[in-house]
Amino acid sequence: MASACGRNVEEVADILLARHVHTDLYDAYPGIPSPAGDRVVFADYAADSRSLTVYDVATGVVRAVTGKPAGRSRVTWSPDGSRVIYVDRWSESHGVWTLDPATGQESRIVDPGEARLDYPRLLPDGTVTALRYAGADTAWVAHAPRSDRATMVVDDAGGWTAPVRSPDGSAVAYFRPADGRAALAVTEIATGETRTLAAGLQLGWDRRLEWSPTGGALYFAAAGMDDSLFVGWRVPLDGAPAERLVHDGRDVLAVTPLADGRIALSVYNTSTAVGLVPVTGGEPTDVTTTGSTSAFLPSWHPGGRALGFITFSWRRVRMPIDFDLGVLDLDAEGVPAGTVRVLLSEEGEDYGAAWSPDGRWLAFHGHLEQSDDIWLVRVGGSERPTRLTRFGPGADTGEPDWSPDGRALAFSSNGPPLEGNPGSVYTIAVDPAAGLALGDPVRVQLDGFDGSAMGARFSPDGERLALYGRSSENGRVTVYTVPAAGGTPTAVVSFANGEPYSAPEWSADGASLFYSRNDGVGPFQVWRVDILTGATEQVTTGVLGALQPSVSPDGRTLAVTIREAAIEVVALAAGSTGADDGSRGW
Repeated sequence: MASACGRNVEEVADILLARHVHTDLYDAYPGIPSPAGDRVVFADYAADSRSLTVYDVATGVVRAVTGKPAGRSRVTWSPDGSRVIYVDRWSESHGVWTLDPATGQESRIVDPGEARLDYPRLLPDGTVTALRYAGADTAWVAHAPRSDRATMVVDDAGGWTAPVRSPDGSAVAYFRPADGRAALAVTEIATGETRTLAAGLQLGWDRRLEWSPTGGALYFAAAGMDDSLFVGWRVPLDGAPAERLVHDGRDVLAVTPLADGRIALSVYNTSTAVGLVPVTGGEPTDVTTTGSTSAFLPSWHPGGRALGFITFSWRRVRMPIDFDLGVLDLDAEGVPAGTVRVLLSEEGEDYGAAWSPDGRWLAFHGHLEQSDDIWLVRVGGSERPTRLTRFGPGADTGEPDWSPDGRALAFSSNGPPLEGNPGSVYTIAVDPAAGLALGDPVRVQLDGFDGSAMGARFSPDGERLALYGRSSENGRVTVYTVPAAGGTPTAVVSFANGEPYSAPEWSADGASLFYSRNDGVGPFQVWRVDILTGATEQVTTGVLGALQPSVSPDGRTLAVTIREAAIEVVALAAGSTGADDGSRGW
């Protein structure tokens, strides 16, 4: 690492600028304050697009929400704070756009044609800088105001991420990712001289880098070599030690210097637990909270005397590798008996515990042997899990569900083995005595459906499957049912913002389906839809929200994921002191 010792900044009296309940389970994007700190913009995933919401700090009121679907990303502000800047990733509208936060009006200011742009920044004179990808060539370019023609500033920018020009225009700072880590570098534009200021950084998916107003330091969020959380960093260009900007033991997703000298941190405030609620409705009761460990995606033991679920830490640094399967025993009244214990802990990601109807087998999604497949293991046995599918790495296979007779599993998967597969539903026959697959997975034909199919649940009689489908045309999510052998899906209910991380759940009598949704704002809640009439009603209540419903074997209780999900943007008090604790900065 180029820097030596780091310093932890101690907050004196932080100010909460905005708190936003985000709508996506995994991809929580940071809130970005305007240069004056008077407004904050948030991006949300909804209906396969990114919507933007702008908060007025003084009043807490939402000032503008985008209406039409678009692939909005890399959200920043204009230098004067009058407009929000972003890149639209969708091919038909690709380019650099602005949003007027007062009116909600959007305008494309750069159309790159066949090239692709990323990481746009608007300069005070109206010039737009961005990374430009054209075939195999990557350049850092500038577009003059009202011009779609690019001027090369640095013609060999391959491997760059999040470039941003210094305030005086003489240099560009950027990340260079390699082997799962990244280095922070600065290049002098006139001479090409490059300095590496830091290395060994782990970046989040919303990568951004900011200069201080004077150009004397760089700000960003990343995890150092020994960090278990993403933290904020201030890296001086004069070689002084880097400062760690931390807040409340939570992940920092972005760091933004404000015009008045304060520093704003966008912090990730999310936790999950499994709760129980009557199918008739109400606020779920948490039954699994255990310190820093989160639980989600519940499933029932066929006897109704235990709950299975995923346990892991919501810390962003370790999230992809910390999935284990937990279990909680219940007494005859459905009250937790004892504490959460480990049901299965294998290498990599163990996801979606599903007991066989006879209670002998546990099916799950796993990454054992570098796979992305469905596995089977005997409950309480000493045998190693058996691999049922062979999709391989990158298939993004979902959690399995047993047929009522225990002779088949249903699940969804995208990617391999089908090129260009946005998401399909599969079934696989299983020998319930030997715990072995009786053939290859069979893709369930969805006649007339164009989109991504996600999740799969057998009906109580085993004749049909329920699934989520996301339309390729407009991104809307629809709950469908389809014959288990395939056929034409029947649409049950559609909505703008669905929760496609599990599957719709059948009621015990097969007459209705439970699903999760919100309407683009606020927390997810569980809803019920009558299959014949399409009538819907909200089932769960509460400020934390609920999703991923699972019906108990007796049909009387829902197990759900209770989720607190918010991004808070806080401004560190001006004059915060840095305390040298002697720890290394990276």
